[in-house]
Amino acid sequence: MHKSDRRSLLFLVSLFVIIAALTGFFADTEYSNDTPDIPTDSIMHKQSSQHKADAADVYAVPKRKVETFCFDPNTADSTTLLRLGLQSWQVRNIYKFRARGGVYQCKEDFAYVYGLTAKDYKRLAPYIRISSDYLPASSLADVRRGRHHSYYNRTTSTHYSNEQNIKESAYSQNKKQPAYTPKIKPGETLKINSSDTTELKKIPGIGSYYARRIVDYRTRLGGYVSKEQLLEIDDFPVKAIAYINIDSENIKKININKSSLAQIKRHPYINYYQASAIVNFRRLHGMIKSISELRLMKEFSPEDLKRIEPYVTY
Repeated sequence: MHKSDRRSLLFLVSLFVIIAALTGFFADTEYSNDTPDIPTDSIMHKQSSQHKADAADVYAVPKRKVETFCFDPNTADSTTLLRLGLQSWQVRNIYKFRARGGVYQCKEDFAYVYGLTAKDYKRLAPYIRISSDYLPASSLADVRRGRHHSYYNRTTSTHYSNEQNIKESAYSQNKKQPAYTPKIKPGETLKINSSDTTELKKIPGIGSYYARRIVDYRTRLGGYVSKEQLLEIDDFPVKAIAYINIDSENIKKININKSSLAQIKRHPYINYYQASAIVNFRRLHGMIKSISELRLMKEFSPEDLKRIEPYVTY
């Protein structure tokens, strides 16, 4: 080749090499600015952690806030029962019971909700309020008075129709009026544990109905140790407490070392779970020697022990 041609060719080759080098340099700079040099293992670990976090957010179940407030199990709706900490299937059992016509007449009835634990019952029991609308209709004072008058009128009417043609004048003279029980005066009292129904009716505000209720509850308890126990009788007239004196010498006690589970749970202050705990403790550890041993059982709160202490013996 001619010398000038060789120079031209060399210039072109040099120019091509320089352009190629500059193109590669700028391409490397752009890539390095856009994608920092991160190890592949770190990238995969970060992606895996992000995926787990996203999955946790999707499947996480928010915790319910458990509240405690007064409620009536006969009228409480599902939202109220769930707020109290009950499970949805427990709420369904309550609804099924009410749908079949079931009624909770006292707070102890709520303990028989299927699946309800002793812990849940003890937590909710102080807040259960049973409306008087759900008491048996026969307990209404108007019904009792009406039944009494109806029976009295029916009896006298029948007797009068049978005898009116023979002894009309004599019957009118000898017809017995309802007996009146004189009431004791303010400042006077009656011994609540030794008085019968006739004597109890002498207390102002106490008639035949409450006299029977006092005696029935006294039998179940084993005797009254305080006047406040009378307020555990539904709608008991508070003013009658001033005429009552507590004679606690003859309190009938339960021997918790010798009584069966059925006998122990019959007491109004001891439920099935507490009676079962006593029997199991007795079987595993031997005879119970004092009330302090019951404090070791989770089924008994300090208030429970205070209530039953006058009624147990060892």
